[in-house]
Amino acid sequence: MKINAIGIRATTLTPFVYHSLMVQGGSATLPELISDRAIAFGLAATLGMLHTSVALPKKDYYRHLKAMPYRTSVFTTDKPRLLAPLIRRLNLTEEGGFPPKLQSVVKRGNLKDFFHTQEVPEGQIFTGAIFGFDDFNPFQEQEKLVIRIGLHRNGMVLLEKQEHQEAVRLNAATATLFNSELPVERYCLHYLQLSPAYSLKEAKEEVMKWQ
Repeated sequence: MKINAIGIRATTLTPFVYHSLMVQGGSATLPELISDRAIAFGLAATLGMLHTSVALPKKDYYRHLKAMPYRTSVFTTDKPRLLAPLIRRLNLTEEGGFPPKLQSVVKRGNLKDFFHTQEVPEGQIFTGAIFGFDDFNPFQEQEKLVIRIGLHRNGMVLLEKQEHQEAVRLNAATATLFNSELPVERYCLHYLQLSPAYSLKEAKEEVMKWQ
């Protein structure tokens, strides 16, 4: 099976956040990277590959990623930044129809429903790669694509082809799903473990095994 490797420049158009890191009173995302799975599912949604359903499917990363005609690297930046903490409110008590007495309790003390998040700002540039099986190329009809990532898909990222991509990092946790083992240079999260830097050719040879 043929496979092509496409170097990609990803620019954030709007801020985004994931519940990645614990911070005082809330959570912050990892500012120096966008995970391979975030890119993969965001791209699948943009290309119309996701099945529409009123219910969330059972989480099965192996089956879902295997069904995509491409694989992705982790996207990284050398200049990570985070915005100042943003106060957010989770109002499940009102929306869930809980009685006023219970609503009053959860607005105070340890059960208070306010929390903070820290987002990656707009204008951040990340680089990575998309590996297309059978010469799959998402940029065949247009040179730019916009995908949505982050909590509730609130973030928008512009993807553009990049001619010169020196190195990329793969996710060893994703490799494990396909029964492939990679050395781990940095353990970020259980499902996000950075490999050492590979050339685009080396990364392509590894990803060819992920079937």
